[in-house]
Amino acid sequence: MEIHRCRFIDFTPESVTSLAFTHASNAEEPTPKNLSLAVGRADGSIEIWNPRHSNSRWLLENTVTGGSGRSVECLLWSVTNVFHEPRLFSTGGSTFLTEWDLKRGIPLINHDCNAGVIWSCAINKSQNKIAVGCEDGSVSVVDISGGPGSIEHEAILQRQQNRVLSLCWIGDDMIIGGCADGRIRCWSYKGDDKGRLVQTLRVDKSKTESTLVWSVLALPSTGQFVSGDSTGSIKIWDLKHLALQQSFAVHEADVLCLSADASGSHFFSAGVDRKIFDFSLTKAGKSISKWVNATNRLLHGNDIRAMASFQSKTHDWLASGGVERLVVVISMEGFSSNIPLKFPINQLTSNVLVNRCKRFIIMWQRQEVKIWKLKEDKTKKLVAKLVLSDPESITSVDISQNGRYLVVARVSTVRLFELIELEKKVQVVKVGSSLLSQLGAKLIRFVESKKLLLLCSIDNEITSVQFNSEDDEDNEEDISEFDDSQKPEEYDIPSPVSSDYRTNFTQFVISKRGKYAALSNYDGSIYIMNLNTKVSSRLVKMNDSPTALNFTAIDTLLVATLAHKIYEFNVNKAGTADLYTKWSKKNSELIPNQFTKLLGQPFGIFENSGKFWVYGTNWICFFDSEKNFSGVIKQGKKRAANGIVTNNSSPNVEDNKDSTDRKKFWQTNDYKSLLLVDSLSEYELVVVERPVEEMSSVPAFGVSRISL
Repeated sequence: MEIHRCRFIDFTPESVTSLAFTHASNAEEPTPKNLSLAVGRADGSIEIWNPRHSNSRWLLENTVTGGSGRSVECLLWSVTNVFHEPRLFSTGGSTFLTEWDLKRGIPLINHDCNAGVIWSCAINKSQNKIAVGCEDGSVSVVDISGGPGSIEHEAILQRQQNRVLSLCWIGDDMIIGGCADGRIRCWSYKGDDKGRLVQTLRVDKSKTESTLVWSVLALPSTGQFVSGDSTGSIKIWDLKHLALQQSFAVHEADVLCLSADASGSHFFSAGVDRKIFDFSLTKAGKSISKWVNATNRLLHGNDIRAMASFQSKTHDWLASGGVERLVVVISMEGFSSNIPLKFPINQLTSNVLVNRCKRFIIMWQRQEVKIWKLKEDKTKKLVAKLVLSDPESITSVDISQNGRYLVVARVSTVRLFELIELEKKVQVVKVGSSLLSQLGAKLIRFVESKKLLLLCSIDNEITSVQFNSEDDEDNEEDISEFDDSQKPEEYDIPSPVSSDYRTNFTQFVISKRGKYAALSNYDGSIYIMNLNTKVSSRLVKMNDSPTALNFTAIDTLLVATLAHKIYEFNVNKAGTADLYTKWSKKNSELIPNQFTKLLGQPFGIFENSGKFWVYGTNWICFFDSEKNFSGVIKQGKKRAANGIVTNNSSPNVEDNKDSTDRKKFWQTNDYKSLLLVDSLSEYELVVVERPVEEMSSVPAFGVSRISL
C-alpha cells in the first residue's frame, strides 16, 4: 500500500477568543448531562464541546458558522430552568448582544444596546440579567428573564468616560468593571443606590502607558474579588470595604483572564506571557487567610486570551485557549502534575475531501476553497483557488465523481461550479442558477447515478434537485446546465421534532452505487434513505454517538462510535436479526483493547481492499474484514451499545496478542493532527496532516529563561 503523506494542506483555524461552560460550578452536585463548553473564535464561529463524562473524549457536538469581519469576544450561558436547554449569548466587535438558536445555528435575536462597541459582558448570579461594558464608558443592563428570544433594556449605570474592558457581578447586587484608565469602578445594583457608582479603585500605574484592567473575577465565598491588569499584576480586593488586600507581580505581561474553582479557594490567572498561575488560599493564623502563589505551568505556545472552569462532585476542568488556536483542558485539583488534554482542530464535518478520478485534494475554510492535484510522479500542485465574495462562511463542499463539477454550500445559498482542467491549472467557471442561490444547506452531496444533488438544511430537512454531472468533458456541446424551472423534491425523514441540537444531522454519506444515503446524529440515530424507492427509515438507535460512517462497495454501512466500537450493518435489514453483517456479529464485541483505549474519537472510516480503515487525531487503524477475532463469549442476554438486545453477552477478550490476531488488526501512531485519511485508489492512501506548530502565527511573548 502506497501512502501519500500530505502536509501541504494549509487549513488554519482561528484563534480562541472566548470560553464559557453552560453551568456554574457546584462541588456538591454531579456533573449535568448537558454540560457543554462553548468556544468562540476570531472568525465569529462558536463550537460546542461536550465532555460526555470523560476526561479524554470530549466531543464537538455543534458549530455555529462565522463569517468575514465577525468575531466572538464574549460568551455567556443562562441556565434558569433545568427542563430547558441552556441559552447562549455572545458579543463581538459591535453594539449588539446576540442570543443564538443552537438547533439551527443562526441568531435567535440581536439586541442593540444603544451604546458604544461592546468590550465586555457578565451575567448575574440569578442568570436573568446581563451587563455589557462599552467603548464609550457605558454599562448597560438588559433583562433576559422573559425566556428564549427575550432581551429587554433595563438600565444604564452611572456614566464615566473610559472604556469598560472587563465586568463581573457580585451576586445580583453589585457590578464591578475594569476600565482602560487603570481604575476599577463599582456600581451598586440594589435599593435606592441602584445604578450609582459607589467606589473607584486604582491599580498600579505604568511608566509608559495607561494601565488596562483586562479582567475581574468575583470570589463571593471569601468576600473578595480579583483583578488582573496590563502591568502583569494580580490584586485581591475586599468586597466589604472595597479596599486592596494583597498584590502579586507574577506575570511578565498583561493578565487577560481569570477563573476560579467552586469553593473559591483556588483561582487561576493567564495572559500574554503564556503561563497559567495557580493561587491558593491558605491559613496564616486562627482567623486569617492569605493567598499564595502555589504554582504555574506553561501549557500554551502563545498568548492565552480566555479561560473557563467547572467543578462538580465528579469532575473538575480548567479550559484555556488563545492565539495558539488550541483549547487545553486540565484538572484544577491536579493542575501542577496532570497531563493536559488538547482539543483536536478537526471540524464538525470534515473540510477535506479526495477526488479519485482527477486525483484532487480539496480543502475549504471560511470563504475559500483550494484544490491540489497529486501527480503520478508523487509531486503536488495547487491548481485552483476559489474565494467567495460574500462574508458568510462555507458549510459544505462536494465534487462529482468525474471531477467535473464542484458544489459549495452555505447556510443561505448554494453555488455550482464547473472545473475545466487546463495544462497547468484548473479553471473554475460558475454554473448560473437562480434556484440554487435561494437554497441553503449545511451538508450537500452529489448522487451521480440518479443525476441528483442532495441538500440537508439547517432544519435537518432533506431535499434534492436534478443535475447531470456526468456529461462528456471532451464534447463542448455536452455541457450540463442547471434547470431552474424544476421544483426541489422533499424527503420525509422519520426523525422526532426536537429543540436539542444533538439531534442535528452531522454525517451524510452516499453509497457507492447511489442507491442509499445515510444520515446520523449524536443522539445515536442512523437513518437510511432508499433513493430508488424514495422511502426513508431509521436503521438503528444507538446508546453511543456515531462519529464516523461510510458505505462499503457492497452497500453495507460501516459505523464507528465515540466509545471506539465498530459496526457493519445491512441497511435493508432494519429491525431484523440480520441487521448486523456476519463480520459485525462475530467481531463488534471483540474489538481489541489496543483500539478501544485510544484517545479521542474516530473521525473517519472507510473500506479499501477488504480492510476497514479507521482514523482519529493521532492514530490510524485497520480491521481485516475477512478474519475474525478470537474470544470466549458468555451466553446470556445483553443490551449492546446500539440498544438492541442480543443473545450474546459481553465477551471476555484478551488483547489479541497472538501472532494470528496481529494480522487482523493494525494500528500506528506515526501521524499527527490528522485531517483526513482516504483511499486514492485500491493501492494508494492519502494521509492529510496539519500539525499546529507548522501553522503561521504572530511571535509569542519571550518568557525569561535561566541558562544552566
